[in-house]
Amino acid sequence: MQWVFENKLDLVFVVVYQKILRLLYIEELLEIVKKDFMAMFPQQIANKTPVKYEDKFTKILKATELKFTEKQARKGPRAFNASKKAKAKGVTSNTSGKTASSSRSATTADSSEDGSDSPTSDGKDKSLEELENEAALRSKVRKMRTGPRRKGKDKAAKETKKSGKKMTKWDDTKVSKKEAEALDRSKTTTAEEEEAQLREKREAYIGEMEDSESEDFSDTDDESAASSGAESDSSQGWSFSKTRLGNFLSTVSGNKILEREDLEPVITPMHQMLISKNVASEVADELCESVITTVVGQRLESFTRISTVVRKALEAALLRILTPKKSTDVLREILQAKSEGRAYSIVFVGVNGVGKSTSLSKVCYYLKSKGVNVMIAACDTFRSGAVEQLNQHAKVLDVELFQKGYAKDPASVAKEAIKYGTENGYDCVLIDTAGRMQNNEPLMRALAKLVSNNEPDLVLFVGEALVGNDGIDQLSMFDRALADYSDRREPHRIDGIVVTKFDTIDDKVGAAVSMVYKTGQPIMFVGTGQKYTHLKKLNVRTVMRHLLQ
Repeated sequence: MQWVFENKLDLVFVVVYQKILRLLYIEELLEIVKKDFMAMFPQQIANKTPVKYEDKFTKILKATELKFTEKQARKGPRAFNASKKAKAKGVTSNTSGKTASSSRSATTADSSEDGSDSPTSDGKDKSLEELENEAALRSKVRKMRTGPRRKGKDKAAKETKKSGKKMTKWDDTKVSKKEAEALDRSKTTTAEEEEAQLREKREAYIGEMEDSESEDFSDTDDESAASSGAESDSSQGWSFSKTRLGNFLSTVSGNKILEREDLEPVITPMHQMLISKNVASEVADELCESVITTVVGQRLESFTRISTVVRKALEAALLRILTPKKSTDVLREILQAKSEGRAYSIVFVGVNGVGKSTSLSKVCYYLKSKGVNVMIAACDTFRSGAVEQLNQHAKVLDVELFQKGYAKDPASVAKEAIKYGTENGYDCVLIDTAGRMQNNEPLMRALAKLVSNNEPDLVLFVGEALVGNDGIDQLSMFDRALADYSDRREPHRIDGIVVTKFDTIDDKVGAAVSMVYKTGQPIMFVGTGQKYTHLKKLNVRTVMRHLLQ
Protein backbone atom coordinates (compact mmCIF):
# COMPACT_ATOMS: atom_id res chain seq x y z
CA MET A 1 0.00 0.00 0.00
CA GLN A 2 1.28 3.47 -0.89
CA TRP A 3 -0.23 6.89 -0.33
CA VAL A 4 0.33 10.60 -0.83
CA PHE A 5 -1.03 13.56 1.17
CA GLU A 6 -2.46 16.92 0.17
CA ASN A 7 -2.46 18.54 3.61
CA LYS A 8 -3.84 21.90 2.53
CA LEU A 9 -7.07 20.25 1.32
CA ASP A 10 -7.17 17.37 3.86
CA LEU A 11 -6.91 14.75 1.10
CA VAL A 12 -5.24 11.35 1.14
CA PHE A 13 -4.74 9.37 -2.08
CA VAL A 14 -4.18 5.65 -1.37
CA VAL A 15 -3.24 2.78 -3.70
CA VAL A 16 -3.74 -0.79 -2.44
CA TYR A 17 -2.30 -3.75 -4.36
CA GLN A 18 -0.91 -7.20 -3.74
CA LYS A 19 2.50 -7.09 -2.15
CA ILE A 20 3.87 -9.77 -4.46
CA LEU A 21 3.36 -7.46 -7.46
CA ARG A 22 6.26 -5.13 -8.18
CA LEU A 23 4.43 -2.16 -9.70
CA LEU A 24 7.04 0.48 -10.45
CA TYR A 25 4.55 3.05 -11.74
CA ILE A 26 2.59 3.49 -8.48
CA GLU A 27 4.24 6.78 -7.47
CA GLU A 28 3.67 8.25 -10.93
CA LEU A 29 0.04 7.06 -10.86
CA LEU A 30 -0.54 8.70 -7.47
CA GLU A 31 0.82 12.05 -8.64
CA ILE A 32 -1.25 11.97 -11.86
CA VAL A 33 -4.46 11.08 -10.00
CA LYS A 34 -3.76 13.72 -7.34
CA LYS A 35 -3.31 16.53 -9.87
CA ASP A 36 -6.25 15.42 -12.02
CA PHE A 37 -8.62 15.01 -9.05
CA MET A 38 -7.77 18.44 -7.61
CA ALA A 39 -8.21 20.05 -11.02
CA MET A 40 -11.58 18.36 -11.73
CA PHE A 41 -13.32 18.86 -8.39
CA PRO A 42 -12.16 22.09 -6.69
CA GLN A 43 -15.69 23.04 -5.61
CA GLN A 44 -16.59 19.55 -4.43
CA ILE A 45 -13.37 19.34 -2.40
CA ALA A 46 -14.12 22.67 -0.74
CA ASN A 47 -17.67 21.56 0.11
CA LYS A 48 -16.60 17.94 0.87
CA THR A 49 -19.37 16.44 -1.24
CA PRO A 50 -19.24 12.98 -2.90
CA VAL A 51 -17.93 12.75 -6.49
CA LYS A 52 -17.85 10.10 -9.23
CA TYR A 53 -14.33 9.41 -10.38
CA GLU A 54 -14.29 5.70 -11.27
CA ASP A 55 -14.41 6.07 -15.06
CA LYS A 56 -11.71 8.75 -15.19
CA PHE A 57 -9.51 6.77 -12.80
CA THR A 58 -9.83 3.67 -14.99
CA LYS A 59 -8.69 5.65 -18.03
CA ILE A 60 -5.70 7.09 -16.14
CA LEU A 61 -4.77 3.64 -14.82
CA LYS A 62 -4.88 2.05 -18.28
CA ALA A 63 -2.90 4.90 -19.83
CA THR A 64 -0.24 4.67 -17.11
CA GLU A 65 0.01 0.88 -17.48
CA LEU A 66 0.30 1.18 -21.28
CA LYS A 67 2.98 3.85 -20.99
CA PHE A 68 4.95 1.74 -18.52
CA THR A 69 4.62 -1.39 -20.70
CA GLU A 70 5.91 0.44 -23.78
CA LYS A 71 8.77 1.87 -21.77
CA GLN A 72 9.75 -1.57 -20.51
CA ALA A 73 9.51 -3.01 -24.03
CA ARG A 74 11.97 -0.41 -25.32
CA LYS A 75 14.36 -1.33 -22.53
CA GLY A 76 14.05 -5.10 -23.18
CA PRO A 77 17.08 -7.24 -24.22
CA ARG A 78 17.87 -7.60 -27.94
CA ALA A 79 17.56 -10.90 -29.70
CA PHE A 80 20.79 -12.84 -30.17
CA ASN A 81 20.59 -12.49 -33.96
CA ALA A 82 20.64 -8.70 -33.63
CA SER A 83 23.61 -8.56 -31.27
CA LYS A 84 27.20 -7.77 -32.25
CA LYS A 85 28.31 -11.12 -30.92
CA ALA A 86 26.04 -12.97 -33.35
CA LYS A 87 27.28 -10.89 -36.28
CA ALA A 88 30.90 -11.53 -35.31
CA LYS A 89 30.21 -15.28 -35.29
CA GLY A 90 28.47 -15.22 -38.67
CA VAL A 91 24.88 -15.68 -37.44
CA THR A 92 22.44 -13.56 -39.47
CA SER A 93 18.74 -13.53 -40.33
CA ASN A 94 17.44 -14.08 -43.89
CA THR A 95 14.37 -12.42 -45.40
CA SER A 96 11.98 -15.17 -44.35
CA GLY A 97 13.03 -14.79 -40.72
CA LYS A 98 14.77 -18.19 -40.56
CA THR A 99 18.21 -18.52 -38.96
CA ALA A 100 21.10 -19.22 -41.25
CA SER A 101 23.75 -21.56 -39.91
CA SER A 102 26.34 -24.02 -41.03
CA SER A 103 26.45 -27.72 -40.36
CA ARG A 104 28.52 -29.23 -37.60
CA SER A 105 31.12 -30.83 -39.84
CA ALA A 106 34.60 -29.48 -40.37
CA THR A 107 34.00 -29.30 -44.12
CA THR A 108 31.08 -26.94 -43.65
CA ALA A 109 33.19 -24.91 -41.27
CA ASP A 110 35.71 -24.43 -44.08
CA SER A 111 33.03 -23.24 -46.46
CA SER A 112 31.70 -20.82 -43.86
CA GLU A 113 35.11 -19.15 -43.77
CA ASP A 114 34.75 -18.45 -47.49
CA GLY A 115 31.35 -16.82 -46.92
CA SER A 116 29.27 -19.74 -48.32
CA ASP A 117 26.94 -20.37 -45.36
CA SER A 118 23.67 -22.05 -46.30
CA PRO A 119 20.33 -22.21 -44.45
CA THR A 120 19.44 -25.31 -42.45
CA SER A 121 17.79 -28.15 -44.29
CA ASP A 122 14.80 -28.46 -41.97
CA GLY A 123 13.98 -24.70 -42.23
CA LYS A 124 13.56 -24.27 -38.45
CA ASP A 125 15.30 -21.79 -36.14
CA LYS A 126 18.02 -23.24 -33.97
CA SER A 127 18.29 -22.56 -30.27
CA LEU A 128 20.80 -20.14 -28.83
CA GLU A 129 22.81 -22.98 -27.29
CA GLU A 130 23.18 -24.76 -30.66
CA LEU A 131 24.32 -21.56 -32.36
CA GLU A 132 26.95 -20.95 -29.68
CA ASN A 133 28.21 -24.56 -29.98
CA GLU A 134 28.54 -24.27 -33.76
CA ALA A 135 30.37 -20.94 -33.46
CA ALA A 136 32.80 -22.46 -30.94
CA LEU A 137 33.41 -25.43 -33.26
CA ARG A 138 34.18 -23.16 -36.23
CA SER A 139 36.58 -21.17 -34.08
CA LYS A 140 38.48 -24.32 -33.05
CA VAL A 141 38.77 -25.56 -36.65
CA ARG A 142 40.03 -22.14 -37.78
CA LYS A 143 42.74 -22.19 -35.10
CA MET A 144 43.83 -25.71 -36.10
CA ARG A 145 44.29 -24.64 -39.76
CA THR A 146 45.90 -21.25 -39.28
CA GLY A 147 47.57 -21.63 -35.91
CA PRO A 148 47.27 -19.27 -32.97
CA ARG A 149 47.15 -15.60 -33.84
CA ARG A 150 48.88 -13.03 -31.68
CA LYS A 151 47.68 -9.48 -31.59
CA GLY A 152 48.83 -6.47 -29.69
CA LYS A 153 45.59 -6.49 -27.75
CA ASP A 154 46.05 -10.09 -26.59
CA LYS A 155 49.64 -9.37 -25.65
CA ALA A 156 48.59 -6.40 -23.55
CA ALA A 157 45.94 -8.52 -21.85
CA LYS A 158 48.54 -11.19 -21.00
CA GLU A 159 50.89 -8.59 -19.60
CA THR A 160 48.07 -7.24 -17.46
CA LYS A 161 47.34 -10.70 -16.11
CA LYS A 162 51.02 -11.33 -15.30
CA SER A 163 51.36 -8.09 -13.36
CA GLY A 164 50.43 -9.84 -10.10
CA LYS A 165 48.90 -8.34 -6.99
CA LYS A 166 50.20 -5.09 -5.56
CA MET A 167 52.07 -4.93 -2.31
CA THR A 168 49.99 -3.98 0.74
CA LYS A 169 50.40 -0.42 2.00
CA TRP A 170 50.52 -0.30 5.80
CA ASP A 171 49.69 2.73 7.95
CA ASP A 172 53.30 3.23 9.06
CA THR A 173 54.71 3.30 5.52
CA LYS A 174 55.76 6.55 3.86
CA VAL A 175 53.07 8.19 1.73
CA SER A 176 54.12 9.32 -1.72
CA LYS A 177 53.30 12.74 -3.15
CA LYS A 178 50.83 11.23 -5.62
CA GLU A 179 48.99 9.37 -2.87
CA ALA A 180 48.87 12.49 -0.69
CA GLU A 181 47.30 14.48 -3.53
CA ALA A 182 44.70 11.73 -4.00
CA LEU A 183 43.78 11.93 -0.30
CA ASP A 184 43.55 15.75 -0.29
CA ARG A 185 39.83 16.61 -0.42
CA SER A 186 40.26 20.35 -0.03
CA LYS A 187 41.19 20.94 -3.70
CA THR A 188 39.00 18.39 -5.44
CA THR A 189 36.50 20.96 -6.74
CA THR A 190 37.24 24.10 -8.70
CA ALA A 191 35.54 27.43 -8.13
CA GLU A 192 33.35 26.88 -11.19
CA GLU A 193 32.24 23.45 -9.97
CA GLU A 194 31.47 24.79 -6.49
CA GLU A 195 29.40 27.64 -7.96
CA ALA A 196 27.49 25.14 -10.09
CA GLN A 197 26.75 23.04 -7.00
CA LEU A 198 25.49 26.11 -5.13
CA ARG A 199 23.21 27.04 -8.04
CA GLU A 200 21.81 23.51 -8.05
CA LYS A 201 21.13 23.60 -4.30
CA ARG A 202 19.49 27.02 -4.53
CA GLU A 203 17.19 25.83 -7.29
CA ALA A 204 16.30 22.72 -5.26
CA TYR A 205 15.78 24.27 -1.82
CA ILE A 206 14.85 27.88 -2.58
CA GLY A 207 13.29 28.00 -6.05
CA GLU A 208 11.73 31.18 -7.30
CA MET A 209 11.34 34.11 -4.92
CA GLU A 210 7.70 34.46 -5.95
CA ASP A 211 7.00 31.06 -4.41
CA SER A 212 7.61 32.27 -0.86
CA GLU A 213 5.94 35.61 -1.46
CA SER A 214 2.78 33.92 -2.66
CA GLU A 215 2.52 31.97 0.60
CA ASP A 216 3.08 35.13 2.65
CA PHE A 217 3.59 32.86 5.68
CA SER A 218 -0.16 32.69 6.35
CA ASP A 219 -3.01 30.29 5.76
CA THR A 220 -5.97 32.33 4.58
CA ASP A 221 -7.65 29.40 2.84
CA ASP A 222 -7.73 27.34 6.02
CA GLU A 223 -8.89 30.34 8.00
CA SER A 224 -11.80 31.04 5.66
CA ALA A 225 -12.75 27.38 5.65
CA ALA A 226 -12.70 27.29 9.44
CA SER A 227 -14.79 30.45 9.79
CA SER A 228 -17.37 29.20 7.30
CA GLY A 229 -17.56 25.86 9.09
CA ALA A 230 -18.04 27.55 12.44
CA GLU A 231 -21.04 29.59 11.31
CA SER A 232 -23.55 26.74 11.28
CA ASP A 233 -23.58 22.98 11.81
CA SER A 234 -26.19 22.59 9.08
CA SER A 235 -24.34 24.53 6.35
CA GLN A 236 -22.85 22.80 3.33
CA GLY A 237 -19.28 21.52 3.47
CA TRP A 238 -17.56 20.72 6.74
CA SER A 239 -20.01 20.27 9.63
CA PHE A 240 -19.07 19.71 13.25
CA SER A 241 -22.14 17.51 13.74
CA LYS A 242 -20.80 15.11 11.08
CA THR A 243 -17.51 14.50 12.89
CA ARG A 244 -16.90 11.81 15.47
CA LEU A 245 -16.71 14.35 18.27
CA GLY A 246 -19.91 15.98 17.03
CA ASN A 247 -21.68 12.64 17.07
CA PHE A 248 -20.55 12.08 20.65
CA LEU A 249 -21.69 15.51 21.78
CA SER A 250 -25.06 15.30 20.07
CA THR A 251 -26.11 12.29 22.18
CA VAL A 252 -27.18 14.46 25.08
CA SER A 253 -29.73 17.27 24.80
CA GLY A 254 -32.27 19.03 26.98
CA ASN A 255 -33.45 22.34 28.40
CA LYS A 256 -32.26 22.64 32.00
CA ILE A 257 -29.43 23.86 34.21
CA LEU A 258 -26.41 21.74 33.35
CA GLU A 259 -24.73 19.69 36.05
CA ARG A 260 -21.48 17.75 36.05
CA GLU A 261 -23.28 14.42 35.68
CA ASP A 262 -24.95 15.63 32.47
CA LEU A 263 -21.55 16.25 30.87
CA GLU A 264 -19.88 12.92 31.71
CA PRO A 265 -21.13 11.13 28.53
CA VAL A 266 -19.73 14.04 26.52
CA ILE A 267 -16.45 14.81 28.30
CA THR A 268 -15.11 11.23 28.27
CA PRO A 269 -15.13 10.80 24.46
CA MET A 270 -13.92 14.39 24.06
CA HIS A 271 -10.93 13.59 26.29
CA GLN A 272 -10.13 10.51 24.20
CA MET A 273 -10.45 12.55 21.02
CA LEU A 274 -7.96 15.16 22.26
CA ILE A 275 -5.41 12.49 23.18
CA SER A 276 -5.80 10.87 19.74
CA LYS A 277 -4.88 14.26 18.24
CA ASN A 278 -1.50 14.21 20.12
CA VAL A 279 -2.60 16.47 22.98
CA ALA A 280 -0.62 15.52 26.09
CA SER A 281 -2.73 13.64 28.65
CA GLU A 282 -2.05 16.22 31.36
CA VAL A 283 -3.13 19.06 29.08
CA ALA A 284 -6.21 17.12 27.92
CA ASP A 285 -7.26 16.61 31.56
CA GLU A 286 -6.96 20.30 32.35
CA LEU A 287 -8.73 21.30 29.14
CA CYS A 288 -11.71 19.05 29.91
CA GLU A 289 -11.82 20.34 33.49
CA SER A 290 -11.83 23.91 32.18
CA VAL A 291 -14.76 23.11 29.88
CA ILE A 292 -16.70 21.50 32.74
CA THR A 293 -16.09 24.51 35.00
CA THR A 294 -17.32 26.86 32.28
CA VAL A 295 -20.44 24.89 31.32
CA VAL A 296 -21.71 23.66 34.70
CA GLY A 297 -24.47 25.94 35.98
CA GLN A 298 -25.47 27.29 32.56
CA ARG A 299 -29.11 27.07 31.49
CA LEU A 300 -29.75 25.62 28.07
CA GLU A 301 -31.75 27.84 25.77
CA SER A 302 -34.71 26.47 23.88
CA PHE A 303 -33.84 24.10 21.03
CA THR A 304 -30.16 24.20 22.02
CA ARG A 305 -28.14 21.01 22.31
CA ILE A 306 -25.57 20.33 24.99
CA SER A 307 -23.10 19.60 22.20
CA THR A 308 -23.34 23.20 21.03
CA VAL A 309 -22.63 24.58 24.49
CA VAL A 310 -19.69 22.24 25.09
CA ARG A 311 -18.24 22.95 21.68
CA LYS A 312 -18.33 26.71 22.25
CA ALA A 313 -16.64 26.28 25.63
CA LEU A 314 -13.90 24.10 24.11
CA GLU A 315 -13.34 26.58 21.27
CA ALA A 316 -13.06 29.44 23.77
CA ALA A 317 -10.52 27.48 25.84
CA LEU A 318 -8.41 26.63 22.79
CA LEU A 319 -8.57 30.22 21.58
CA ARG A 320 -7.31 31.47 24.97
CA ILE A 321 -4.41 29.00 24.87
CA LEU A 322 -3.26 29.55 21.29
CA THR A 323 -3.70 33.33 21.06
CA PRO A 324 -0.28 34.96 21.71
CA LYS A 325 -0.06 37.02 24.89
CA LYS A 326 2.68 39.20 23.38
CA SER A 327 3.79 40.44 19.98
CA THR A 328 5.25 37.86 17.59
CA ASP A 329 6.39 40.46 15.05
CA VAL A 330 10.12 39.71 14.88
CA LEU A 331 10.69 42.21 12.06
CA ARG A 332 9.46 45.12 14.17
CA GLU A 333 11.76 44.14 17.05
CA ILE A 334 14.74 43.84 14.68
CA LEU A 335 14.10 47.34 13.36
CA GLN A 336 13.87 48.65 16.92
CA ALA A 337 17.23 47.04 17.82
CA LYS A 338 18.74 48.49 14.65
CA SER A 339 17.63 51.98 15.67
CA GLU A 340 19.45 51.41 18.99
CA GLY A 341 22.67 50.63 17.09
CA ARG A 342 22.96 46.94 17.95
CA ALA A 343 22.37 43.57 16.30
CA TYR A 344 19.24 41.63 17.24
CA SER A 345 20.17 38.12 18.46
CA ILE A 346 18.10 34.92 18.30
CA VAL A 347 19.18 31.65 19.96
CA PHE A 348 17.79 28.29 18.80
CA VAL A 349 17.69 25.50 21.43
CA GLY A 350 16.26 21.98 21.54
CA VAL A 351 17.01 18.27 21.76
CA ASN A 352 18.99 16.28 19.20
CA GLY A 353 17.61 15.77 15.72
CA VAL A 354 14.54 18.02 15.79
CA GLY A 355 15.81 20.31 13.00
CA LYS A 356 17.38 23.31 14.75
CA SER A 357 19.89 24.08 11.98
CA THR A 358 17.26 23.65 9.26
CA SER A 359 14.76 25.85 11.13
CA LEU A 360 17.49 28.47 11.66
CA SER A 361 18.17 28.46 7.91
CA LYS A 362 14.46 28.86 7.12
CA VAL A 363 14.18 31.81 9.49
CA CYS A 364 17.35 33.24 7.92
CA TYR A 365 15.80 33.01 4.45
CA TYR A 366 12.56 34.59 5.70
CA LEU A 367 14.37 37.53 7.31
CA LYS A 368 16.65 38.01 4.31
CA SER A 369 13.66 38.04 1.94
CA LYS A 370 12.26 40.90 4.07
CA GLY A 371 15.44 42.95 3.64
CA VAL A 372 17.17 42.10 6.94
CA ASN A 373 20.98 41.82 6.91
CA VAL A 374 21.52 38.45 8.62
CA MET A 375 24.57 36.60 9.97
CA ILE A 376 24.74 33.01 11.28
CA ALA A 377 26.85 32.04 14.31
CA ALA A 378 27.98 28.40 14.67
CA CYS A 379 27.93 27.78 18.44
CA ASP A 380 27.49 24.01 18.16
CA THR A 381 31.11 23.22 18.92
CA PHE A 382 30.33 19.69 20.12
CA ARG A 383 28.72 17.71 17.28
CA SER A 384 31.05 16.59 14.50
CA GLY A 385 30.10 18.18 11.18
CA ALA A 386 27.83 20.86 12.68
CA VAL A 387 29.99 23.75 11.47
CA GLU A 388 30.27 22.25 7.97
CA GLN A 389 26.49 21.80 7.83
CA LEU A 390 25.88 25.44 8.70
CA ASN A 391 28.57 26.47 6.21
CA GLN A 392 26.61 24.76 3.42
CA HIS A 393 23.40 26.55 4.47
CA ALA A 394 25.27 29.87 4.61
CA LYS A 395 26.68 29.40 1.11
CA VAL A 396 23.29 28.55 -0.39
CA LEU A 397 21.62 31.47 1.40
CA ASP A 398 24.55 33.79 0.57
CA VAL A 399 25.05 34.98 4.16
CA GLU A 400 28.15 35.17 6.37
CA LEU A 401 28.95 32.41 8.84
CA PHE A 402 30.79 33.26 12.07
CA GLN A 403 32.61 30.22 13.46
CA LYS A 404 35.59 29.40 15.66
CA GLY A 405 35.79 25.67 15.02
CA TYR A 406 35.23 22.91 17.56
CA ALA A 407 35.98 22.35 21.27
CA LYS A 408 35.41 26.04 22.07
CA ASP A 409 33.20 27.56 24.77
CA PRO A 410 29.80 28.19 23.07
CA ALA A 411 29.05 31.17 25.32
CA SER A 412 32.31 32.89 24.29
CA VAL A 413 31.71 32.17 20.60
CA ALA A 414 28.19 33.63 20.83
CA LYS A 415 29.51 36.75 22.60
CA GLU A 416 32.13 37.32 19.90
CA ALA A 417 29.54 36.72 17.17
CA ILE A 418 27.10 39.30 18.57
CA LYS A 419 29.94 41.82 18.96
CA TYR A 420 31.15 41.14 15.41
CA GLY A 421 27.63 41.49 14.03
CA THR A 422 27.09 44.84 15.76
CA GLU A 423 30.45 46.24 14.64
CA ASN A 424 29.96 45.17 11.01
CA GLY A 425 26.44 46.51 10.57
CA TYR A 426 24.42 43.29 10.69
CA ASP A 427 20.77 43.64 11.70
CA CYS A 428 20.32 40.14 13.13
CA VAL A 429 22.55 37.31 14.41
CA LEU A 430 21.09 33.77 14.39
CA ILE A 431 22.87 31.56 16.96
CA ASP A 432 22.85 27.78 16.51
CA THR A 433 23.44 25.61 19.60
CA ALA A 434 24.20 21.93 20.10
CA GLY A 435 21.34 19.49 20.56
CA ARG A 436 21.12 18.05 24.06
CA MET A 437 18.79 15.86 26.11
CA GLN A 438 16.75 17.72 28.69
CA ASN A 439 18.12 15.61 31.58
CA ASN A 440 21.81 16.15 30.71
CA GLU A 441 22.83 18.53 33.50
CA PRO A 442 26.33 19.54 32.26
CA LEU A 443 25.05 20.47 28.80
CA MET A 444 22.00 22.26 30.24
CA ARG A 445 24.32 24.30 32.49
CA ALA A 446 26.39 25.25 29.42
CA LEU A 447 23.22 26.36 27.62
CA ALA A 448 22.09 28.43 30.60
CA LYS A 449 25.54 30.04 30.68
CA LEU A 450 25.28 30.96 26.97
CA VAL A 451 21.87 32.60 27.49
CA SER A 452 22.81 34.26 30.78
CA ASN A 453 26.13 35.73 29.59
CA ASN A 454 24.86 37.06 26.25
CA GLU A 455 21.24 37.98 27.11
CA PRO A 456 19.86 37.36 23.58
CA ASP A 457 16.74 39.16 22.43
CA LEU A 458 14.87 35.95 21.63
CA VAL A 459 15.27 32.33 22.78
CA LEU A 460 13.36 29.91 20.54
CA PHE A 461 12.73 26.29 21.49
CA VAL A 462 12.61 23.99 18.44
CA GLY A 463 10.34 20.95 18.88
CA GLU A 464 8.72 18.32 16.68
CA ALA A 465 5.00 18.27 15.94
CA LEU A 466 5.06 14.46 16.15
CA VAL A 467 5.49 14.20 19.92
CA GLY A 468 2.87 14.30 22.68
CA ASN A 469 3.87 13.96 26.32
CA ASP A 470 7.58 13.96 25.42
CA GLY A 471 7.25 17.38 23.82
CA ILE A 472 5.98 19.14 26.93
CA ASP A 473 8.53 17.27 29.06
CA GLN A 474 11.37 18.54 26.85
CA LEU A 475 10.05 22.09 26.75
CA SER A 476 9.33 22.26 30.48
CA MET A 477 12.78 20.96 31.47
CA PHE A 478 14.56 23.32 29.04
CA ASP A 479 12.61 26.27 30.43
CA ARG A 480 13.26 25.20 34.03
CA ALA A 481 16.99 24.62 33.37
CA LEU A 482 17.43 28.14 31.97
CA ALA A 483 15.96 29.45 35.22
CA ASP A 484 17.67 27.08 37.70
CA TYR A 485 21.19 27.27 36.26
CA SER A 486 21.23 30.99 35.54
CA ASP A 487 23.31 33.35 37.68
CA ARG A 488 20.86 36.24 37.22
CA ARG A 489 18.09 37.26 39.59
CA GLU A 490 15.62 37.41 36.70
CA PRO A 491 16.74 34.63 34.34
CA HIS A 492 15.98 34.68 30.63
CA ARG A 493 13.67 31.75 29.80
CA ILE A 494 12.05 30.40 26.62
CA ASP A 495 10.49 33.25 24.60
CA GLY A 496 8.85 31.33 21.76
CA ILE A 497 8.46 28.00 20.00
CA VAL A 498 9.26 26.73 16.50
CA VAL A 499 7.33 23.55 15.60
CA THR A 500 8.97 21.40 12.89
CA LYS A 501 7.56 18.66 10.61
CA PHE A 502 4.08 20.21 10.78
CA ASP A 503 3.31 18.85 7.31
CA THR A 504 3.63 15.21 8.43
CA ILE A 505 0.94 15.11 11.14
CA ASP A 506 -2.26 15.60 9.13
CA ASP A 507 -4.85 16.54 11.82
CA LYS A 508 -2.78 15.52 14.88
CA VAL A 509 -1.93 19.08 15.89
CA GLY A 510 -2.17 18.54 19.64
CA ALA A 511 1.56 19.02 20.26
CA ALA A 512 1.20 22.70 19.40
CA VAL A 513 -1.56 23.10 22.01
CA SER A 514 0.43 21.21 24.64
CA MET A 515 3.62 23.26 24.18
CA VAL A 516 1.82 26.61 24.33
CA TYR A 517 -0.29 25.54 27.31
CA LYS A 518 2.69 24.50 29.46
CA THR A 519 4.84 27.59 28.90
CA GLY A 520 2.38 30.29 27.91
CA GLN A 521 4.80 31.27 25.13
CA PRO A 522 3.58 31.65 21.52
CA ILE A 523 4.44 29.53 18.50
CA MET A 524 6.49 31.86 16.32
CA PHE A 525 6.87 29.64 13.22
CA VAL A 526 5.93 26.19 11.96
CA GLY A 527 8.01 24.21 9.46
CA THR A 528 5.97 22.64 6.66
CA GLY A 529 8.57 21.01 4.39
CA GLN A 530 12.22 20.65 3.39
CA LYS A 531 12.73 23.86 1.41
CA TYR A 532 13.72 27.19 2.88
CA THR A 533 10.38 28.63 1.78
CA HIS A 534 8.44 26.05 3.81
CA LEU A 535 7.97 28.21 6.90
CA LYS A 536 4.67 29.70 8.08
CA LYS A 537 3.07 31.57 10.93
CA LEU A 538 0.68 29.44 12.99
CA ASN A 539 -2.98 29.83 12.06
CA VAL A 540 -5.07 29.45 15.23
CA ARG A 541 -8.32 28.75 13.37
CA THR A 542 -6.69 25.94 11.41
CA VAL A 543 -5.42 24.23 14.56
CA MET A 544 -8.84 24.51 16.21
CA ARG A 545 -10.57 23.09 13.15
CA HIS A 546 -8.23 20.08 13.03
CA LEU A 547 -8.68 19.42 16.75
CA LEU A 548 -12.47 19.49 16.53
CA GLN A 549 -12.75 17.24 13.48
